[in-house]
Amino acid sequence: MGVSIYYSATRTAQLSEEESKKVLPIIKKHNDAFPYKDEAETLGIYESIEPEYILEGSTKLNIDNENVLLESVDYWLKALTELTLLLPDAVWSVHIDDDDANWIDDHWEM
Repeated sequence: MGVSIYYSATRTAQLSEEESKKVLPIIKKHNDAFPYKDEAETLGIYESIEPEYILEGSTKLNIDNENVLLESVDYWLKALTELTLLLPDAVWSVHIDDDDANWIDDHWEM
């Protein structure tokens, strides 16, 4: 059993080639460094999305170990903060299951 972090970014213009070249390494960097890769999913970006979305995805987290869960949530919110700061003109939505994350002082918080 687990919980999931859902995230999306929308705007009228799709990702430029330059933006894509910056987004993908950020995702790879965080996925590669995630300390609980064997216990939870990494940052997953959907391949098929609606035209207004520039990024959309989810990450399922294991809830068997509360410390791992809390550290994972913190880790992925920091990764999503980095992506949000890279694409500041997008409208972002981040939530864990039914609870919205909040954008406070240039970072995501639960």
